[in-house]
Amino acid sequence: MRSGTSMLRTRDILHIHRTVVHIPPLRTFSTSSHLNAKASSQLLALSSLVKESDHGLAREWIDNFKIEDIPKDGYVVSRSRSSGPGGQHVNKTESKVTIRCDLRRAKGNWLPAFVFQPLSRSPHYLPSPPTILITSQTSRTASQNLSSALDNLHQTILQAAQSVIINPTSNEQKSKVKGYIKKENERRLEMKKRNSAKKASRKDVE
Repeated sequence: MRSGTSMLRTRDILHIHRTVVHIPPLRTFSTSSHLNAKASSQLLALSSLVKESDHGLAREWIDNFKIEDIPKDGYVVSRSRSSGPGGQHVNKTESKVTIRCDLRRAKGNWLPAFVFQPLSRSPHYLPSPPTILITSQTSRTASQNLSSALDNLHQTILQAAQSVIINPTSNEQKSKVKGYIKKENERRLEMKKRNSAKKASRKDVE
């Protein structure tokens, strides 16, 4: 019996050992691990976009800016009962979500300073203190409304930044501008020739 028991235990140990070996390692992910669109210190300090290189830095940042790049400590979330449509469940639970983004803390920290001015023209802007206030109550759950509010905040930042970023002129646009300038110069030369001819004809008459 002992030998049989020892063999059984040995098989169990080998079986457990094999199982442990073949289990793949667990991987953990965090929303804060997305750092590709983190604005550079140079861009964070820019209060306005003056040079082409400034606009280039801004375009590169905005092209990669995702919701995950808004840090969790960059806004404050509050919940309350919804007053909108959706039935008794919505009205009885705290499904309404409001997020406040303090622009004084965000400016130059994770949000480039040049975005501050266009954000002040947003309908979500509150001047005292400078804040972006966004509310969502269209969904039945607080988590869905939070997702909607964050998406709205992300779009608000994108639109504000894009309103002051100048895109580079394409070769086609450059050639069109050159064509317009050439035609305008030719028209002016033609007008000068006509005026000179008129003056010359008046002198001949006199």
